[in-house]
Amino acid sequence: MKISQMSNDQAANVLVKIADPISHICDDEELVAMFDEFSKMENMGMLRAIGRILPKLVGYALKKHKSDVYEIIGALDGKTVDEVAKMNFAETVKFARESYDDVLKDFFTHSATVESVNETASHD
Repeated sequence: MKISQMSNDQAANVLVKIADPISHICDDEELVAMFDEFSKMENMGMLRAIGRILPKLVGYALKKHKSDVYEIIGALDGKTVDEVAKMNFAETVKFARESYDDVLKDFFTHSATVESVNETASHD
């Protein structure tokens, strides 16, 4: 379910459950480096850049952050990590695509921006 379709109580519960897994993924320096590499591929064209970075990104994320990804999907779908592990892959991809929305993206993007500003200010 998209977080924008949830009640405040449902969304609050989901955000609490996914905060740590998202933090683990976003704090991974190797993953950040892969995204940086992707951002430098603009001259290559979008299709080629995605084709080059996506397999590397997905492979790494599923190897190192599989349980984090499962926790996020489970929180959004009301399932345990074990239930997510047993889901059909095509259904999981479809669910992930249908569950992602700007409210979820903006919440974590804004949080990361605020945290970055706070870290910079504390170092001054």
